[in-house]
Amino acid sequence: MKNCVLLSMLVLSLFAGSCIKNTNPPLAYLVDTATNVYVNQNDSFHYKMDVRFLTGNYNEKVTLTITGLPPHVRLAKDTIIGTPTFVADFLIYADSASSLGNYPVTLIAYSPTTGNKYYTFNLGVVHYKCGYNLKGNYTGHNTCKVTNYTYAVTGTSSGDTALNLVNLGGYGSNTTAFMRLNCNTDSVYVDRQDIGNGVTMSGRGHFTSNSIVISYIALNTPGGFNDTCTAVLSR
Repeated sequence: MKNCVLLSMLVLSLFAGSCIKNTNPPLAYLVDTATNVYVNQNDSFHYKMDVRFLTGNYNEKVTLTITGLPPHVRLAKDTIIGTPTFVADFLIYADSASSLGNYPVTLIAYSPTTGNKYYTFNLGVVHYKCGYNLKGNYTGHNTCKVTNYTYAVTGTSSGDTALNLVNLGGYGSNTTAFMRLNCNTDSVYVDRQDIGNGVTMSGRGHFTSNSIVISYIALNTPGGFNDTCTAVLSR
């Protein structure tokens, strides 16, 4: 009788143990995101972030994607999947038609036990090294108070955000105007300067990929007068 009782207890114990489900605790992880990310127009950028394991199931995978991208900006790979800890590397492309500016976008991180997590940051589409993009030969057309005329201009880069313009205004091939560029607002500035041939010039304007427009004042021009002009340089 005693042996039967012990056998029954053993069977019940084994049966009860087989009903206990061995579950892993929920995954806890941390995504290191940036506040601002910048990509050059008509270029690409690697946005890397750490996805760090904290506690829980170390075999659980995390899926990442970025939503809300502006027009003409795309990801080389829409989603990245990994097991924390790992580095997620998003390759972001912005083609030449993308508009400059700052855009709020959202990183979505998903795991089966935690669901979706949302991280918002700013994606900036900017210009880098626009001075190199604007170098070359232009045809200038001036609209001035005194007269209108056409002439040739040569632009040579002077660093990432600057340009030297030879013969701006048609004041002689021995004149050079130094022009500062704001690559993110497409703005140009000619600070007051002696450009050569006795001419002093100052002005400002804007640029596109194929043109530069400058409104300026020129003092002591080769014609012996001061002038106010708008110069449109096209290539």
